Amino acid sequence: MELQGNDNTSETETYVTMEVETEVQNQKTDPEAISITPDGTTATISRAQKVEVFREAAREGFDEQAKKMKATSSKKFQKPTLGQNVRIKIPDIDRAKMDPRPIIAVITDIKDEEFYELATKLGKLKALYTRNQFTLCKENFLSIKEVGTEEISVREVVNKLSLVGGQGFRKCNCSKKCTTKMCLSKSDKLLCNSKCHNSQPCCNK
Repeated sequence: MELQGNDNTSETETYVTMEVETEVQNQKTDPEAISITPDGTTATISRAQKVEVFREAAREGFDEQAKKMKATSSKKFQKPTLGQNVRIKIPDIDRAKMDPRPIIAVITDIKDEEFYELATKLGKLKALYTRNQFTLCKENFLSIKEVGTEEISVREVVNKLSLVGGQGFRKCNCSKKCTTKMCLSKSDKLLCNSKCHNSQPCCNK
């Protein structure tokens, strides 16, 4: 009888332990959670609602950070006006080593008070620019009336202003001293360089 009682006690303890573990597991996987409202009362919200609350808070934080960055940028960069001349820095990939680093352009239009349309004597630049992509000139060298009408890229502007043909050197393989327009460099009104015709004598230097 005594052994049987011990077996019953052991089975009861095991059953109680299993119930406790099951209850703890249910609490961990329960999709609902209890939150405290501002007035001190408790409310039950689902896990999906809780995720949505965190996402909304993150979204508000991003918006606030964007406003601060925009305010800082407005303080750092002076707001330009229509017709004002600016200096655009040329990326290294769009220019040769002998080409100028910046080009002068004029503001022809302002879109949404944030994007600027720029133009040079050779034409209007295809891309729109933001305020941090150019610097203001103290004086105006170019007016809106003097700009070209066709759309043109920055690389095309640099190529036309370049003394060596722009990004990437051009070379010819002439064997007659580059005296005729058969020479690629001479036909494009460019001077021959050290890569042309294996450095043979040339009259186009």
